Amino acid sequence: MPLVVLRPDDAGRVAMLHAAGFPDPWRPSAFRDILTESTSLGLGIEQHGGLVGFVLVQIAAGEADILTIATAPELKRTGIATQLMQGLVSRLGERGIARITLDVAEDNAPARALYDRLGFAEDGRRPNYYTTGRDIPAAAILMSRNLSV
Repeated sequence: MPLVVLRPDDAGRVAMLHAAGFPDPWRPSAFRDILTESTSLGLGIEQHGGLVGFVLVQIAAGEADILTIATAPELKRTGIATQLMQGLVSRLGERGIARITLDVAEDNAPARALYDRLGFAEDGRRPNYYTTGRDIPAAAILMSRNLSV
């Protein structure tokens, strides 16, 4: 499935997919604002005319920070997130970005396994960072990956 670059007018579709996977979804206006910024990049995957996955990053000072990534719940563990991340790494490398950073909930084992497979390393932790939709807060695991430039 080919990657598409997301535009501000994709904000509604992005917000709907985000809401399907997160207990504290962002509003369409937040996605529109981010996708309008020249320092952001959003990549998506479409299937049968619908958005089934996306990743959104903010770029500054030669680094890219992953703001959020989502896959349609019914298509999790089918390779969509891997394809998004590999496409992101490629595009950021072409832009001369030296490093990608992210944070992930300590209790999100599938996402942590994905980032490990893609060469991200743990840089630190933020205790009790994730609280929404949880009985017990989860730490944020800070991760990064250097890119060849």
